Amino acid sequence: MRTIVFLLATTVLASTAWAEPTFLAKQYTRCTACHYSPTGGGLLTPYGRLLSHRELSTTGGASTAPASGAEDDPHGEQAFLFGALGDALGPVHLGLEMRPAHLRIGFPGGHQDMNLLMNLDLIGALQKNGWTAYGSVGREPPNSAVRDSRTLPDAAFVSYEHWISYQTDQGFGIRAGRFLPAYGVRFADHTATTRADLDLDRNDQVYGLEVSDTLGPSLIQVMVSPGKAEAILHDSSHRGFSTAGRWQFDLAPRATIVGSAFYRHSTDVDPQSGAVGGAFGFAPTSHVSIWTEVDANLQTKAVGGHSWVVVNETSVEVYRGIWLKFSPQLQTSGGTPGFSDLRRIALAADLLPRTHWNVNVSYYHDHTFHASTSTLLAQLHLSM
Repeated sequence: MRTIVFLLATTVLASTAWAEPTFLAKQYTRCTACHYSPTGGGLLTPYGRLLSHRELSTTGGASTAPASGAEDDPHGEQAFLFGALGDALGPVHLGLEMRPAHLRIGFPGGHQDMNLLMNLDLIGALQKNGWTAYGSVGREPPNSAVRDSRTLPDAAFVSYEHWISYQTDQGFGIRAGRFLPAYGVRFADHTATTRADLDLDRNDQVYGLEVSDTLGPSLIQVMVSPGKAEAILHDSSHRGFSTAGRWQFDLAPRATIVGSAFYRHSTDVDPQSGAVGGAFGFAPTSHVSIWTEVDANLQTKAVGGHSWVVVNETSVEVYRGIWLKFSPQLQTSGGTPGFSDLRRIALAADLLPRTHWNVNVSYYHDHTFHASTSTLLAQLHLSM
């Protein structure tokens, strides 16, 4: 049972960058509408910050449209450190992310409580003439997979993302560096089975090259890489060629479909693996969004096989800046000896009281053949 608790805690500790497909209800179908990263999450653009302040938060909104250029105002409440630095940063945009949390894991015969500082990151971006330079540095969570593989001391820092990109006015883009590959839907809940169980979690960035092209309502992203970033830096036995592709087509302002594929070549210790899947998102109203993703996890392994991962996330805005979420999830075992299907029900409440502030309370009930566990996570996400 200690193993179950450790795995659950380690999974939650890995939480970081925030991405929100829920805002499809507000007619935002692309990550780059609000984020610097083409795959979503991380630092908000000035427009994303202004949108959070005026339209998405419970308080701070305005009945009149913002003046032209208001998103670039370094003195506004939505700016870095509430605009305290004013013009001092020039063209550089910074963000500070901190996420204190309380975790309770319930299991047969008891429970365990933990107070956590899940992440503390400084993120920066410089954008000019189509070029973007992006990087993050922060405290590495204790008990993370990266830390364990490198046997680092308690006080350790890591840069999970750093890359340079260029995008033309016609929509063609290229990016090189360390980043998370584009695949499927990047749910805010990174523990969703379509993220954690497909090797698309916090520690799964690659050093690679990504090419993208926007053709009207269609977006294509293709990535090639010599392997996961941490394997390249610290463990060559896990290093192997990988490639991924993602295609998104916006059917309407509140409806989109996504197709994805991923391939990883075998390494000295890992079998050849891959995934292929599709997702559909639509918002029947400006206060409801529904996403469903189905993926086949493919692995050439004597004791394994093909498994399926299914996630649905339905989000309802019950009041401005207050979202309730319901997410049933399924992961089949693929016939792997000693493993059984995982069935999860996730419930969450997201509160956006004011720009920079996000309160999240999530409850997970996981059931397998062996046991059932429940997890309660309460977190305060400060993004300044």
